[in-house]
Amino acid sequence: MQKILLFTFLLVLPLGVFSQNFIQGRLLDSVSNTPIVFASIVLKGSSKGVISNEDGSFRIPADHKSENSTLIISSMGYESLSVLMKDLSDEGLNTIYLIPKTIELQEATVVGYSDNSLARRIVRKAVRAIPRNFSKEPFSLVGYYRDYQQDKGEYLNLNESIVEVQDKGFRKKDANTTKYRIYRLVKNQDFPRDSISSLSYDYENHNKTVKRGYLPSYHGNELVILRVHDAIRNYNIGSYSFIENMKRDLLDNHEFEMGNDVYLDGKWLYTVNFETLKRDVLAQGQMIVSKKDFSIYGLDYAAYQLHGARERNDLDESDASQLIFQIQSEYRPFQEKMYLNYLSFSNSFTVRLPPSFMLDNVEVDSTNKVIWFDFNNAVNVSSAMDKEHYELYFKEREVPFEILTGHGEDKKVLIKPLFASEREQIAYYESLKTADHSNTMVYKIKGLIDVYGNMLGHSEEKDYLQYREFFTQRIIQGDYTGNGVPMDTGKPLFDNVVRAESIDLLQKYWMNTPLKEEVKLPE
Repeated sequence: MQKILLFTFLLVLPLGVFSQNFIQGRLLDSVSNTPIVFASIVLKGSSKGVISNEDGSFRIPADHKSENSTLIISSMGYESLSVLMKDLSDEGLNTIYLIPKTIELQEATVVGYSDNSLARRIVRKAVRAIPRNFSKEPFSLVGYYRDYQQDKGEYLNLNESIVEVQDKGFRKKDANTTKYRIYRLVKNQDFPRDSISSLSYDYENHNKTVKRGYLPSYHGNELVILRVHDAIRNYNIGSYSFIENMKRDLLDNHEFEMGNDVYLDGKWLYTVNFETLKRDVLAQGQMIVSKKDFSIYGLDYAAYQLHGARERNDLDESDASQLIFQIQSEYRPFQEKMYLNYLSFSNSFTVRLPPSFMLDNVEVDSTNKVIWFDFNNAVNVSSAMDKEHYELYFKEREVPFEILTGHGEDKKVLIKPLFASEREQIAYYESLKTADHSNTMVYKIKGLIDVYGNMLGHSEEKDYLQYREFFTQRIIQGDYTGNGVPMDTGKPLFDNVVRAESIDLLQKYWMNTPLKEEVKLPE
């Protein structure tokens, strides 16, 4: 059956998902019908462009649509495609199919994976060639940046920006010399905002942590965190686990094998796969390398937690609790040097949710000589009447008590202390009149449950994924200072303030907000 390479279908989605000001598209593999991730969609004859999202989606401003406007679409492993914008609808989702370009087995660089010596030589040459193939002179990258969390595929806390990265060149240390300017900031309110998952990492109290790793906060600036995890840019200093110092440690820490060559823009490139297994962590990577000058076009890397006796074949890459981190990067040539095309860094993290059942207040009724325990939920009656759940201490001595019923308030438990003597009872209630009586009576409550089955003070854990992504739209060689606001790296990117956004900047650079809802593909 012949496949149509381009078609449009209308969506029945909530009002506001699609703006009349944008053309929405989605890229799919013409054979497998799967989304094509991180493909470049560029307006021919300009630097304007976007990179497709993880579901293959993209959006571009409709005001660029004209009789002769053409989009050039390219992706690793696919034939490049030219699409006239006049053929795209601005009223629905345009689905565009790319044709995979596969190499015949006999044309492959290496048949099979038995000999890894060639793979190691290619990686060694590629790393050694970085100072030659990547710019040692100053340059700037202007592009679209975003960070967000995901909860079972749903976008949370989506923040978007147009930023300029002022890089002093590969001979300089990125963290020490790179500056940033902000052109635009958007805290997207069309997607849910979740205050729990957006908290800063808290290893001291274990409220938000990476279970199998440690991620410094870098003052909460996710853009700086993203840049730190570009192992190519930081090839001669410490990077993420297993890659370490790429110049020195990559070859020693991994086993290598050749993959099939991959196609991009009329060239066949080497593919080298590598992995390491240390204790119960499996790390896998892939490097895409030029056959001509050993330029690195791509470096992808991921580490997974293998639980217990689980084999690597049982790995579920979509399970947030198994993924530790993943880095995906692509570089492309521009005026004889390689420059970043996109960089994505994601990691799993775990947050401790607030307890569902909590003690709200303790109130002492001095007149009736009773103590009220006030909870946020209705208490299970049987649990409330079980004396094993309570302990009372006065001046470090345990105090017997009785639980009273019939008070008619299902969120309260009424307890009457039974002091050993009237003197002790008087001493306790007199102590309540003093300024500091917090230590006179100690209450311990454990094992109590509410009517929903929640245990008092018990916190559940929840796994999320955190993403940070940068997509280059313009490369400027030499020193350059744009019109944006200097970014303060000592605080989160989106705590900075951009007071004015020029119309020119909004037209020159494109935001590529992901689709708000999952789109069901036609059969």
